[in-house]
Amino acid sequence: MSPEKVRAFPIDRQLFLVKEVAANLGNLHGETATSFWKAKAVELLDLVIGSGRDRAAASDEVRRFFLAVQRELSAGTTAEATPVLSA
Repeated sequence: MSPEKVRAFPIDRQLFLVKEVAANLGNLHGETATSFWKAKAVELLDLVIGSGRDRAAASDEVRRFFLAVQRELSAGTTAEATPVLSA
């Protein structure tokens, strides 16, 4: 199979990663939560770009991941308070 036909599993569907990030965010507040999210977003963007996606597609994938984390937080499975973050 040629490399251009191989696609990485989308990060927003990696439930363990979504739950892990949501749990971490659920325990953080204010600037600490914002700093954590920004660092994680940069890390994930680099990871997705490294897997062969262009920057625009990688940014969209990180946004979808952020929404999955937000859903996890609002479901109340990781914490009672849901921080509001921007991607």
